Amino acid sequence: MHHSATTDVTGRSDNAVADTHQKALEVNLDATSFGSFAEIGAGQEVARWFLRVGAASGTVAKTVSAYDKEVSDDLYGSGTRYVSGQRLKAMLDCEWKSLVQQVGDARGKDTRLFAFADTIAARNFAGTNDCHGWIGVRFQDQPRAGASDILLHANLRDNANLLQQEAVGILGVNLLHALLNERAAPGDLPARMFDNLANDRLEIDQIVMRGSAFAGCDMRELHTVLARDGRAEAVTLDGDGAAVAANEFLYKKSVVIVPLARDSHDNLSPEAIAACLETLRREVAGNPEVKDVIDVRLTVVDSNAPLPVMGEGAAMLTQHRQLYRATAFVRRYTQAPLRFAVPLPALIRIFDVVRYQHLEGRLLEGIARLFGSNVRVLAYPCPREELLPLLETELGRGWEVDGSRQWITADQLRPAPPLLHLYEYLLASGFLVAIPPS
Repeated sequence: MHHSATTDVTGRSDNAVADTHQKALEVNLDATSFGSFAEIGAGQEVARWFLRVGAASGTVAKTVSAYDKEVSDDLYGSGTRYVSGQRLKAMLDCEWKSLVQQVGDARGKDTRLFAFADTIAARNFAGTNDCHGWIGVRFQDQPRAGASDILLHANLRDNANLLQQEAVGILGVNLLHALLNERAAPGDLPARMFDNLANDRLEIDQIVMRGSAFAGCDMRELHTVLARDGRAEAVTLDGDGAAVAANEFLYKKSVVIVPLARDSHDNLSPEAIAACLETLRREVAGNPEVKDVIDVRLTVVDSNAPLPVMGEGAAMLTQHRQLYRATAFVRRYTQAPLRFAVPLPALIRIFDVVRYQHLEGRLLEGIARLFGSNVRVLAYPCPREELLPLLETELGRGWEVDGSRQWITADQLRPAPPLLHLYEYLLASGFLVAIPPS
């Protein structure tokens, strides 16, 4: 008889507990790895797995939780935020130095040393904080080898502190098992880390890899896979193409989102984007709540189509085609003015009812989610000869153009009723802005 997995009060399934237990035990029984654990916030969930499954003396040199801020500063130095990549690196530096000094000579010949660290902000009692953390491992892939680092930024999406602690514990066991026992290739690590963890429980939106164990890894491709597979709602890249945790990249910034088309000819010109940025800068000038104004290329990545040509500038990678998902994502980190800058073909796609069939409120719900607090869609004009062929397709059915001018603007477009009434309301209320030809 087949028995389905059951869940306990923490939300863990029997299968998840058994699999995580087995992984922790396999690490403990491997005599070739030995290391220390330092954890701040969310308990000592990772170390606890290794301590409770048995044979921990073969793996655990020590566990420490410098929970008090003064104690943490004494160990790891002051001057950084307690939940940050800088604090994680300081923890790894300190714990690795201590480990090597204490057991390096005795164990180094036959043992791969490792230092595991995390610093976590789990859900507070009021439920008002940004639940996230940094997790890292410094390790040797061979005895006596130089150390390699992997650092992760994770967003905790469970709605209860206990569930978030459990997710961190499972993630930590998965990571150590993948590095030490499976010796997984760098490109396989995202999938390995999410064993027994649903995508809606946590996100990993930034990975840093350094050292010989990760030689040749394409970090741009790795982060693209994180977004494509839904391991993160979105991954943000800076102007140099390096991934940056969204809570740092977007914090208190006013954002212009420019969706990228599959065909680069359908994208806005750099001049149009620059003009949009300058307009927004003037709007937020003097607002102390806005730290900066940035533009971000929104790039949809999925397994059914090639990656669009991204060009220069910051980017946001996501598997979601609906722009309202981008509104919700940005609003997790900033309440400053948000603008979508789109050409007319992209504007018509916004009103495609097919995109909202999964929502209970269909198109109306999708539009309401898109135009959240202080959100505007700036619709840029399009040459008539480029737009008219689109109106002959299924997507453009029912849309018409007023007048005969060479450049068509959003206020010259007319969808068929009843959509026309919603469209005219958005124009009249300023949610949708028709940009004139330059």
